[in-house]
Amino acid sequence: MFVFKIPLLIVGFSMLGMALYGQSPVSGLVINEEDQPIVGVSIVVRNSSQSTVSDESGMFLLNDLSEGSVLICSHVGYQTKEVTVLNPKEKITVVLMATSEALDEVVVVGYGTQRKTDLTGAIHRIDASQFQRQSSTNVLEMLSGTVAGFSSNQGTSAQGGGSMEIRGQTSIKASNDPLLVVDGVIYRGVITDINPSDIATIDILKDASAAAVYGAQSASGVLIITTKRGTTGTPKVNASTKLGVVSLTNMMRPFNAEEYLENRGVDTYQTYGDKPLYYYSNPNDLPTGVSLEDWKNLDATTSDDPVDMWLNRLRLTNTEKKNYLAGRTVDWFDMIFRNGLRQDYDLSISGGTPQVSYFASGGYTKNEGVILGDNFNVFRSRINLDIRAASFLKFSVDANYSNRNHGFTPVSISNAIGASPYGQVYADDGTMEWYTHEDATAPNPLIYYTYRERLNPVQSLFATISAELNLPFGITYKPSFVSNQRWVKDYTFDPVETPNGYNNGGSGSRSNTTYNEWMLDNLFSWNKTIGTDHQLTATFLYNIEKNQSWNDVQSNTRFAPNDALSFHALQAGINPSLNNNDSYSTGNALMGRLNYGYKSRYLLTLTIRRDGYSAFGQDNPYATFPSAALAWRISEEPFFKLEPVDELKLRLSWGANGNRSVGIYDALARLSTTQYIYGNELVTGVYSSTMANRHLRWESTEAVNAGVDFELLGRRLSGSLDGYVMKTTNLLIDRSLPSIIGYTNVASNLGELQNRGMELTLNSRNINRTNFSWSTAFNFSFNRNKITHLYGDKVPVMDANGAVIGEREADDVTNQWFIGRSIDQIWDYERLGIWQLDETDEAAIYGKKPGDVKLKDQNGDGVLTPMEDKIFQGNKKPLYNIGLRNDIRFLRDFELSLFLRADLGFFGNNPLYRETQWIDRKNILYAPYWTENKPSNEYPKLDTEVSSPDYGVWKSRSFVRLQDVTLSYNVPTVLLNRYQLQGLNLFVNMRNYLTITKWNHWDPESQATPMPKYITVGLNANL
Repeated sequence: MFVFKIPLLIVGFSMLGMALYGQSPVSGLVINEEDQPIVGVSIVVRNSSQSTVSDESGMFLLNDLSEGSVLICSHVGYQTKEVTVLNPKEKITVVLMATSEALDEVVVVGYGTQRKTDLTGAIHRIDASQFQRQSSTNVLEMLSGTVAGFSSNQGTSAQGGGSMEIRGQTSIKASNDPLLVVDGVIYRGVITDINPSDIATIDILKDASAAAVYGAQSASGVLIITTKRGTTGTPKVNASTKLGVVSLTNMMRPFNAEEYLENRGVDTYQTYGDKPLYYYSNPNDLPTGVSLEDWKNLDATTSDDPVDMWLNRLRLTNTEKKNYLAGRTVDWFDMIFRNGLRQDYDLSISGGTPQVSYFASGGYTKNEGVILGDNFNVFRSRINLDIRAASFLKFSVDANYSNRNHGFTPVSISNAIGASPYGQVYADDGTMEWYTHEDATAPNPLIYYTYRERLNPVQSLFATISAELNLPFGITYKPSFVSNQRWVKDYTFDPVETPNGYNNGGSGSRSNTTYNEWMLDNLFSWNKTIGTDHQLTATFLYNIEKNQSWNDVQSNTRFAPNDALSFHALQAGINPSLNNNDSYSTGNALMGRLNYGYKSRYLLTLTIRRDGYSAFGQDNPYATFPSAALAWRISEEPFFKLEPVDELKLRLSWGANGNRSVGIYDALARLSTTQYIYGNELVTGVYSSTMANRHLRWESTEAVNAGVDFELLGRRLSGSLDGYVMKTTNLLIDRSLPSIIGYTNVASNLGELQNRGMELTLNSRNINRTNFSWSTAFNFSFNRNKITHLYGDKVPVMDANGAVIGEREADDVTNQWFIGRSIDQIWDYERLGIWQLDETDEAAIYGKKPGDVKLKDQNGDGVLTPMEDKIFQGNKKPLYNIGLRNDIRFLRDFELSLFLRADLGFFGNNPLYRETQWIDRKNILYAPYWTENKPSNEYPKLDTEVSSPDYGVWKSRSFVRLQDVTLSYNVPTVLLNRYQLQGLNLFVNMRNYLTITKWNHWDPESQATPMPKYITVGLNANL
């Protein structure tokens, strides 16, 4: 019912607005010097509490204005303008003049802000408003492919989201996720808990200097999210509704009923080969020249029912035979896939006075995925409150609450693939079958979706309270206290109607987890201008934190007298189990930063941070991370006379940052328990399960970045170009140990990893007219990594005659980590094609048969061995990432946005070429597999040999995707006057509707997992 209450709230707010503003409205338009509308201009009536902001068309609406009223119009980047109303009945047109600030937007740099022209580091800003017309459950869905150097794959589930990296992989064991910062404080929660509709801007800190203020936690970059806040003026209400349908980008399919029977016979023939192929042919469709009697006589014992003989030869189960004879088939994919419904409702109110400003929001999202049972519900709310208690004192409270529901059980796609088309969902008595056709290799894909009980709510509260005190001598002190709480329930129960429940007399578990984190930042800043040429800004931080978690897990089986009470009464079982897992960690940090500018032409940033963290060894709990950056605005020099160049800045930075994303007890010797029989008693023993390493230290990434920022051709073309080299030392790796020691591995600092790459961002205003405008944003990036050192072990280097001529550092072949090679480089046998019938003798040398995959014997010795015959052949991650966005405004009120994304130069191991398990007992995905009658040089035969030797089939995953297409309409203000609406936008968005690729599985981005596409319609109303 909550889903339907949101639209009622929207209608209620609309009626409230009409009641409050019943007077005659006056409309106006705000434009720039080129007659283009300006969005978000603040219009305040002097000596009045009345105010408003301009909408997407530059329009605004005010009430009860009299002749002589003065409007104060202001916007960042434009000169504030006062306009006197001469005739309240006429439309007011306001023209704002650009200032230098329009070219110098303010970006968040970590513990502060700076003008873009004053930046010395590589920072990219995203205005979240450009994504408000997309269906985004997670902020990562907004960023996929849109920022040079930022990699984010789309999620495939109803929850959305995905992975993210900044400038590639910088660690082997530790996390490569960037640090998240929300409204100026470090955020270690789940990014899904942040409502995309609450986000104002996103700043991505990419180089070491920009991220250095976060020191030991920023080796993988920093993602800074700034949420919306209230502004002075009358309350502003925003309501948005989005409704969408999700379906599949590409539909794979298993063999249909006819193909299933045909390939069952082909596979059996190819596996055993003791009977001719027509032995498995349908007796009603025998090959030419084969009589029914000849066909029957191939069996020692014949039958009067040739169809029954045929079905037995195919080894069909009784269920399959019964349904074949009855003419019944099941389309399992039709049962498990669906067109899911996506719903998103958001409501916010903001406003304030010079003393108090506020922003409050609530949003509800209810998504269905393309797979039956894949659901996601979340309620998210936020309040941002700023209180100016005195001219020198300001208080702020930011709080974000989220309640997610993950208590759903999706059907199993793999089980649906393996299900026989002649299987059945229900038995004759109406109960659900455990296995679709009486075979344990093909479980019913619906069994756990139907009967498993799940309860998995996740609640989180992230709150910050801060004060900002202006002290003498230009010093500002800002203490911030952060509290991050999360409560997770994960309850599961399998009743006796499921295989697991039946075998255990019912099986249930309850897991309760509480996370508690607090952090205290003490931030001092000092700004000083010396004369007119020297600007100094100093920042100092002292930070302390504590993280704790408590996890209790209860489980039981064999419930009596029955399992009707599910996980609500685990005490009713007879095999109870209890496990507790608590954690505790602490950290602290000191940071100092100095920014110096001379005539805003020569810029210098120096940063140093020292971090401590309890997870590291007793000898190395602290580490220091320095950085330095220089920038030269060469376009401000008197000698610079290049007319097409409006702005040109050169940047150079160096710095070191750390990575602490390791297990909090990796440096310690841990104890585990085991139970055993001693005499006649069950006793518990304790043993040491991990080896301590008191020397475990911080992983550190040192980076150099060179960049240039530019604006050309009357500022119609702008962009940046960056090149970087990064080196990660003291890599955190689990070092393997000899088994005689009693431990399998130990956490260690070994190895060195190098990253290098380039990033290009271009923005252009191609056409800018009153009724038509067209702008383009382009980004390109590439990244390469290379392992330069590992464990330090040496191996001999031999010449062609086997003589030792030197030594080199040993590779880690088990993990496929090779010195001088990329982490994600593919090392495997070279695939030449498929062995054909005329190559039978040659294939036999390698233990293969016609229809098996043909691998290249690199040294020609007749034996396929890894070290002699495997070669390096491509990468698993994209070598090049490209994004192209075009925004077109036409007929004044229509807008069209198209975003094209390309990930190029990478490969994936395609499982479609390795169908080997139980093919004579279950179904598989369709492909034109090799047969004697229909040979192929692409696809192997069914049940092909893949274990001697083991190999992968690597196929290109490169793709070009039209990721987003959005068409929107801004309803003219003149049509909204009677309803007292300040703005109304209607839009339709299509996502993932066109993909160009050679990848022949579900999707090149998600590989062997279905990728959804969305079509969404929505409205955004401002009251």
